[in-house]
Amino acid sequence: MARRIKLYFATDVHGSEKCFRKFLNAGPAYGADVMVLGGDLAGKAIQALDDLGGGRYRTTFRGQTYDVEGAEELQQVERLISDLGYYPYRCPPGELDARIADGSVEALLLDLMLRRLEQWMALADERLRPHGTPVFWMLGNDDPPELRAALDDAPWGKQAEGRVLEVDEYALVSWGYSNPTPWDSYREMSEDELRAHFDGLFAQLPDPHRAVFNAHVPPFDSGLDEAPMLDGDLTVQQSAGQVKLGAVGSTAVREAIERYQPLVSLHGHVHESAGFRRIGATMAVNPGSDYGTGSLNGALMTLSGDKLKAHQLVRG
Repeated sequence: MARRIKLYFATDVHGSEKCFRKFLNAGPAYGADVMVLGGDLAGKAIQALDDLGGGRYRTTFRGQTYDVEGAEELQQVERLISDLGYYPYRCPPGELDARIADGSVEALLLDLMLRRLEQWMALADERLRPHGTPVFWMLGNDDPPELRAALDDAPWGKQAEGRVLEVDEYALVSWGYSNPTPWDSYREMSEDELRAHFDGLFAQLPDPHRAVFNAHVPPFDSGLDEAPMLDGDLTVQQSAGQVKLGAVGSTAVREAIERYQPLVSLHGHVHESAGFRRIGATMAVNPGSDYGTGSLNGALMTLSGDKLKAHQLVRG
């Protein structure tokens, strides 16, 4: 009888401390044999905590003003900010606005991103090494390329992008770049460029049907890629009072799935389109993302031989 491999997949944590800690706990809790964290690891914004002197700080976060005094209160507010994917930054009043004005805020944000990611990799080593649980990570389109070093140097787990890696009897094929988006994010490629990368990776496999295809962007027009449609000013479009949705996934990802028919394919990128969809013999999944509330969406998939024995979405 073929051995059963339980794979746990989550993605798009976008800097959320709470979601990353839940990810580390979820593998052992679900009895996963292997864990995969898809792209978009970093957060997107800094939250200034104005230093008022005498151990007092003030910040307005998500519409609520916090006046805190003392180390314990300050740490509680910083944890709240970090849990929801932002980077708390203690500074004199007005410093962050000045950095935005002079252009130095991007370097500060990158430093905060890198520092948190390095802390995450150390925590993963502490939590997962005792279980011996293999874990794989990669950047997404919203992650600056400079963050790659933190994954390459991780004491536990493997940076997966652009590599064909053994996962028991299966091969993990990973790529985190997206097709072009309206936001001109850090890591985007044309569909032709994506297609060339996918063909090069799958060419290394003796049996593509025993592959796990870990592509950050979902396949085009699959039901896993429906997002609000935007006009040229990035305004959400509506029809009859309802938000208009459209397919924003990658045609190159879809073509790769249709051509190579991996056993399963793992996707994220479009937070609103959680679900499973079958494309030929491949079961594709996008667990979605709700990182902004600190909730972690994931997927459990049980592989055995050339079969997908079970699959379900999980949330915690």
